[in-house]
Amino acid sequence: MQTPTCTMLRVRTPSDAHVIFHAVSLGLLPIVARRLDTEERRAISSGCVFVWEERGSNAESTGLGIERWTDSIRWGPSRVKDEFLFYHEKEPDAADLDLASDSSGPVISQHYSRGFYRENLIKQTYSVFVETARGRRKWHLIAYFTQESLEFLHTIDDISGLSSIHVPPGKYKSARSAKNGKSSVSPVYEPSIINPFRDVSHSPYPRHQLITAQTYYNPAVLENRRPSVSSVERRNPVLAPLAYLEHIPPLRRHPLDEEALMSFTGFHV
Repeated sequence: MQTPTCTMLRVRTPSDAHVIFHAVSLGLLPIVARRLDTEERRAISSGCVFVWEERGSNAESTGLGIERWTDSIRWGPSRVKDEFLFYHEKEPDAADLDLASDSSGPVISQHYSRGFYRENLIKQTYSVFVETARGRRKWHLIAYFTQESLEFLHTIDDISGLSSIHVPPGKYKSARSAKNGKSSVSPVYEPSIINPFRDVSHSPYPRHQLITAQTYYNPAVLENRRPSVSSVERRNPVLAPLAYLEHIPPLRRHPLDEEALMSFTGFHV
């Protein structure tokens, strides 16, 4: 039976996760080599931490890695915080409750095997790219906890074998940062706070870089635009957010176009 990489442990920051990754790299902690079986999934509890490697393109020849993580738990949508993704366990629906209360047969769902009256689990995930002897690999960390037990879990500072580990700078690169460029979290634009009728000259985006629907459909504007910007800015323009563009009123058609369209419906301008 496979055991978790760590037990009774909580992961506070990406730095904590890097220490756990490095302990696995040094052979101090085990890595999960295959998907969890039924008994191993049933044993998941607060404080369990798993590290596993994503299966690479040459997995057929090496037999290493896991294609995807499965724990047989129903999760809600993900939430991002400090480069971690958090998932809250879903409440059982009415059909599941009826199944659990039926004593005529065994209950096979993992949710019920851990009991109805415990607090729902929270899953915390973090992924990195790491250079190994077999080339660049993607490692994942999965931590489970509950809000009520969080303060009773240990940290890496409480474990002498982990607290003394020095992680080489840059060895573990966040997969979210690599995907999104410089920032691990993309900016969010709220349509409700954007005034779609304001003058573009008052936009928070640089006027010489702002591309809107008006400039795209107005040849005269495009012809007269001669921005004095560097080549780097030309290659990387700051685009207006979609929420801004969606609220810009459409340009009025030419009168002749309006008359032609109206002729199909029997109306005249």
